Amino acid sequence: MSEEPANNSFGILKSLKKLIFEDGPESAVLETGKTTPQHVETKTDESVTKNPQTNLTQNTSSLPVTDVKQMKLKVLEILERINEPGLDFFEVWNAAAEMGSVNAGSVKAAFTSLKYVDKTLDKDKLIRTGQNYATELQKVIDKETSQKQQQKESIEQNQVAEKANLTAEIQKIEQSIEELREKLGSRQKELKEINNKYEPQLQDIDAKIALGNTAVAEVIADIKNALNIIQTNIN
Repeated sequence: MSEEPANNSFGILKSLKKLIFEDGPESAVLETGKTTPQHVETKTDESVTKNPQTNLTQNTSSLPVTDVKQMKLKVLEILERINEPGLDFFEVWNAAAEMGSVNAGSVKAAFTSLKYVDKTLDKDKLIRTGQNYATELQKVIDKETSQKQQQKESIEQNQVAEKANLTAEIQKIEQSIEELREKLGSRQKELKEINNKYEPQLQDIDAKIALGNTAVAEVIADIKNALNIIQTNIN
């Protein structure tokens, strides 16, 4: 239902609204053999309504009782706005609630009392107007349910699209991670083999340095030996 501000005044349905927050059950039984709008209060762990037309696919036993009661007030305010002029089911129902509970006795008493005010009030009128109110309320909830369903579908579409985008991004990141793992493994292998790669070159250089120094040292030694010979033997 639309989240409209609750009217501070109980209005015409003062008694019915009060019954919502009482522990005792309330029912609109007119002994017609037909279903009329019913408001059944149960314990906190039970479904608040037994009317199959108003039951949603959701398990209503999981709904917070306080929230359901507040929403029932809004439903009654809608019913109050569509109330037809004159006396009919609406006024009999509320008058019965004024007696403390909607039951066979209070409904009969309310009907008898109000019939003195309006001679056209009879059982057929009660059944017809009561069923009309139930039908009109169902139209309201069907319309709002359709709107909420469209809103839900829009959100679900956004959810699917965002999920697809995130999935694709995750796959891309995972692919990048896999490529980085491969690159990391390759670099780690290169690091382990780095000594083997450069050691032969370094050893070759060291050998050449040693060989050059040795050769130069021997040649210098040969030069010095020749100089000694010259120094000694040539005048």
